Amino acid sequence: MQGKAKEKEVYVPKKERHIEQAAWKARLLHLLQEALWACCAWLFGQAPMLFGTYPLGISLLCASSGHLLAILLGLVASAFWQMREPLIYVCTYIVAAIVRAVASAVFDSSRSRRELYEPVRKRMRGQEATATSETSRTKSVGGLREVLLHLFTESVCLRMCTGVVCVFLVALYRVIAGGFRYYDLFAALFVLLVTPAAILVYSVSLGGNNTHRVLREISRAALLFSLVWAANAITIAGLPLAVMLALFFTLYACSVEGAALGVAAAILCGVAYHPLYAPAFLIAALTYLLFKSLRRESTGVVLSALSVLIWWSYVDGAVSLLQILPSALVAGTAFTLYVRLFANVPVEVEESDDSQVRLRMEGTRRQDANERFRGISDAFSSLSEMFYNLSDRFRRPGTLDLRRICDSSFDAFCTDCPNKTVCWGLEYSGTLATVNNLISALHTKGKVQRTQIPPALRHRCESADAILETINRECAKLTGEMLRNNRTEIFAMDYESAANIINDALEEDDGEYRFDPELEQKIADYLKDAYIHAHGVTVYGARRRQIVVRGVDVEQATVTVETLRSDLGELCGLELSRPVFEVEGKSSTMTLQAKKKIAVIGAQNNISADGGVSGDCLNLFSNKKDYFYALLCDGMGAGKEAALTSNLCSVFLEKMLRAGNRAGTSLRMLNNMIRSRGADSTRECSSTVDLMELDLMTGTAAFIKSGAAPSFVVRGGVVHRLQAGTAPIGIICALDVQSTPFSLKAGDTVVMISDGILQDDPDCKWITSYLAGASGVSPEEIVYRICLHAAEGEEHDDCSAIALRIQNAEQN
Repeated sequence: MQGKAKEKEVYVPKKERHIEQAAWKARLLHLLQEALWACCAWLFGQAPMLFGTYPLGISLLCASSGHLLAILLGLVASAFWQMREPLIYVCTYIVAAIVRAVASAVFDSSRSRRELYEPVRKRMRGQEATATSETSRTKSVGGLREVLLHLFTESVCLRMCTGVVCVFLVALYRVIAGGFRYYDLFAALFVLLVTPAAILVYSVSLGGNNTHRVLREISRAALLFSLVWAANAITIAGLPLAVMLALFFTLYACSVEGAALGVAAAILCGVAYHPLYAPAFLIAALTYLLFKSLRRESTGVVLSALSVLIWWSYVDGAVSLLQILPSALVAGTAFTLYVRLFANVPVEVEESDDSQVRLRMEGTRRQDANERFRGISDAFSSLSEMFYNLSDRFRRPGTLDLRRICDSSFDAFCTDCPNKTVCWGLEYSGTLATVNNLISALHTKGKVQRTQIPPALRHRCESADAILETINRECAKLTGEMLRNNRTEIFAMDYESAANIINDALEEDDGEYRFDPELEQKIADYLKDAYIHAHGVTVYGARRRQIVVRGVDVEQATVTVETLRSDLGELCGLELSRPVFEVEGKSSTMTLQAKKKIAVIGAQNNISADGGVSGDCLNLFSNKKDYFYALLCDGMGAGKEAALTSNLCSVFLEKMLRAGNRAGTSLRMLNNMIRSRGADSTRECSSTVDLMELDLMTGTAAFIKSGAAPSFVVRGGVVHRLQAGTAPIGIICALDVQSTPFSLKAGDTVVMISDGILQDDPDCKWITSYLAGASGVSPEEIVYRICLHAAEGEEHDDCSAIALRIQNAEQN
């Protein structure tokens, strides 16, 4: 610690905290908006219309005043995705953007050019003496951005002319290349009529012409209709994208735009998808509006999705639920995430007397959003429990079915029996009581035994054993049919998985975005003692902790940057990265964040059993939360079926884990999915999963195994073997998985193998001996030697290996 500060600084951490939150969410929202615009442009660009034409993409490009780069990238991607001659369309899109820029610069005189460009020239020449070089650079970029945006604000007539010229060139090329066919001439006439009309309608809402409310709503309706209609031919993992978009925008319109526009949007989305299913989205809108009026929005989202499922089952039957249920879940979850993350993005707090009131209101809104999120999770959990109860009920035949089995079994043997008049005449009441006892035993135990028939009847009936055998056989057959046709358990698993994902996201959000006022005060006191002036300090996060110091001034600091980093890391109890300074205007911000402890370099190798398709799948990847994953899936069986199952497991887990979901939740969802996929199949559908999850911030690893071969950690010539006796994924209902924690450090080597490596070495003698002396061998050489040794036998299974070398983060 250095001497005390000469003057007392004002500390306002809460205010600065909300400003940082607002900036973070604003940046995230901006990136998401640009990505969504690119996706919308891709949908518009790949949507074919009459005569095989694609006028919607160029119409969107010419109608929009902003997001031009995102739209252009999306259209270029759609050209290579859908069209036979993509280069023609790519050139057309680029030419359209250039023509728009030139046309607005030359012909549009709505603003004074000198007034617009002069500030930019001054900044770039350094004429503003009060600004620092960093500030001048930032302002110059802002001014240039303003100029570029102005280039695409020309009049609607110029945009329509640009679009007509571009589509005319494409149509002319098509007519000439096609040999002047009538079909191509009609296509040219069609695009020349549709393109300017679409630009005219779209530009009302995309071009800043928002004067007339009615025209603006018509334009937005046209965009919404075009978007859902363009998505009709697109499926994601077998799920119709148009259904997801239609339900999402129905809920969004009801939530943001009000009842009238919400109902109109629901009808419009339904007609755009298919008129037969329009009532489904209308019912969903009315359901959500009803519960919204009761302040139960979370319940409204769930019941709206259920109303869509009910209408779909009414139109297409229960089979369609397997496809529509996940789509409805995705749309409902996406809408909930939108409400949770972006519906209430706080704005930067300004200097005013009511700033604290606005901060409290923002906090209340965020708390309400959390409660809605948890309400949806509770609703999914309740639905899951209900479907599980129904599934348990549907596993067993009813009393009437059991009576029918018993009656038909007795009739098959009693018809020609000489004692029929005694059993079903004189002793009718006793025989009937025996049948009732058998039915009760079937209902409770699932089978009947000889001891459940009275001795007198057993002595008199020569076919008693045959009757009991027939009853047990028919009951087992009926039970099997009911199990095969029972899909309620699949619904229960889907709802349970959705609830788990939401709960995991909430817990992660609570941990990584929780503020630490006590530590903020300690850091503020340290900065004062070190003569580092700051307007505010914000500290948030747990394992990925970040420190943000706003309005920092280090000119009079009595400590070096390295000392500052070390001291603040000691206060936080972890190692921090070097501070990063960002200058904006006359204010600067210093940011420090937790430093990664370790890094990984890895290699993988695979040799198939017969030189064909391998049933093993290997994968190395990391996510944005600084977790590294090594994954090895071994499909049961051989050939294409095994490869399909292992690749499915690998892709599913990669997508889930990259998105930040927990490994346990992802594995449960995978197990349910594989079981449901193999339920109606006569072939084996399962796979082993060998997953290593490594926290790069702490060095803590978890070796998660489900039917997988042992893994090895080599440290200083000592080989540690990690194994688990579990069943592969997709065999049993309950997930059979074992997680073994292991703390890794620099210099360790991790090796993961498939069971084909140990085919001739079940006791792991050779591989243990080899790894004991492989501490200095590269990962590439390790996996090559292991697979080569296992494949030397005349007959061998698929051989796969992953080798990872752990090192300090700064070495990578």
